Amino acid sequence: MLALAVVICESGPTETQEHSLPSTRVSAEAEAGELLVPEDPSPWQAEARFMVTNADELLELLETSGVSGRPHPPQLSTLVSADLLFEDGDITGETWLMRPDLTRMRPHALPELQGRIDAWDAFAGALENAGQASRLIIWFIR
Repeated sequence: MLALAVVICESGPTETQEHSLPSTRVSAEAEAGELLVPEDPSPWQAEARFMVTNADELLELLETSGVSGRPHPPQLSTLVSADLLFEDGDITGETWLMRPDLTRMRPHALPELQGRIDAWDAFAGALENAGQASRLIIWFIR
């Protein structure tokens, strides 16, 4: 049984490549275990955090809709990266969504999740109307 689902809406520039690998600068003196510093910070920024207590239902909905199990994009906002790094619980079920994915989920959602999906879509739509790209980064905690 899952304890919680974390959904974070991120915004970024519309020209950002979803699957581009971040470049890192590695010095000749880099030692094992040394922190690698990104040359360019992630262009993505966390805008809102949504906590979902009926996590099992959300995971089932993602699976039914065919949008579960997508590895997180390589460039995440600093907040998301830190949350994932410092989470005490077991992280599972990582995926990410864009607005068309929410449309795929809506017909399969129970009423209590339909309202959340509508809210996520409205929030992401407001960012896109302001000229930003948007996406939802999701993971579950046991």
